[in-house]
Amino acid sequence: MNYYIIDALSPLVFRSGKPFGVQSDTDDIMFPLPSAAAGLIRTVSAQQQDGFSGSYDVAALQNIAVNGLFLAKLDDSGSLKQVFVPKPADALYLKNKETDRVELLRLSPQKVPEDCGSDLPHDLLPVQMASSIKGKPQSGAAFWDLADFLAWQCDGQSLSYEDVQKNGANHLPVEVRSHVAIDRDTLAGEDGKLFQSAAYDFANTRCENHQGWHEERYGFVIAAAESLNDDLVRFGGEGRLSRLEKTEVPKQLFRQPEFQQTNGLKLTLLSPAVFEQGWLPDCLDKNTLTGTLPQTDIRVKLRAAAIDRWQPVSGWDLAKHQPKAMRKAVAAGSVYWLEILENQCLDTKDVAVLNYQSLCQNEQDRLDGFGLCLISAWQLPE
Repeated sequence: MNYYIIDALSPLVFRSGKPFGVQSDTDDIMFPLPSAAAGLIRTVSAQQQDGFSGSYDVAALQNIAVNGLFLAKLDDSGSLKQVFVPKPADALYLKNKETDRVELLRLSPQKVPEDCGSDLPHDLLPVQMASSIKGKPQSGAAFWDLADFLAWQCDGQSLSYEDVQKNGANHLPVEVRSHVAIDRDTLAGEDGKLFQSAAYDFANTRCENHQGWHEERYGFVIAAAESLNDDLVRFGGEGRLSRLEKTEVPKQLFRQPEFQQTNGLKLTLLSPAVFEQGWLPDCLDKNTLTGTLPQTDIRVKLRAAAIDRWQPVSGWDLAKHQPKAMRKAVAAGSVYWLEILENQCLDTKDVAVLNYQSLCQNEQDRLDGFGLCLISAWQLPE
């Protein structure tokens, strides 16, 4: 696997699926989809092979596997310093009413008390706090440092709200520009037709009190099977320029988390997943919620899920020169809890096969990097 840094040379545009209107804010921009990174790698591959003369093999380009697009932090020289992943859905920021401190709490499936009921289908367990702390949910880091994320998957007892805030990213810097509509006939601005556009601005930011500039800045890191040369590339809307540079990634960065044998497992999405059954992974039967994990013989049953709102997935089809049809994807960070059936055991080979791999059934979605997941141990509630 080869790793590439995307170092933005200008603000990058990644619009959401909302209609283009007169008002714009940070909701009109979304984190780039895995397919955007896949399209970039394949386009650069075609350009470096034959100058994009039009004689390229579309099928061969589409078969180039891209295994992830991650937010990264770069140092002043443009070298990779830190990798981020979306906040897991089983993590809750809660302001403790008694201590007035914000705490990091774990959500997990809990059995329904005898005097309570649930309308969840197929006897799914509700996802709740294990403790009875009273308070209100708070905002916090939307992206976690990968090391903190792996620690959370193993146990996470030593991880605190202050840790994920310090090491993570609360929000990405966005530049909002104001524009005026131009009359095609007169080439002059039209009265009252103002609009705005938003873009990620990953340039070095100014230090507090205007004391110089921060040496670190955001970027992206892409994992791909294709070997490419360093190049200037167009990434995102409007063809904004970025620098593509091959980099070395330490093996321990994308390491396999520790896995202890239990009667269940937790599956967390690292990238948006497009399933043919909507929110339900394709490997599970929609009637029984049972199935076999991809590339293994392990039989499992879904017991609970923590899923954010669906995410629109579309884009531009460069081969057909037309927009792609919009599809609904399960958001990155979503969590599924699965029971291991028939007293089977997950060995390290099974876990390694699943980690950082796609759960999507559609082969093109797998090659594009949708549905990457991470496996960790989970104990069924007694």
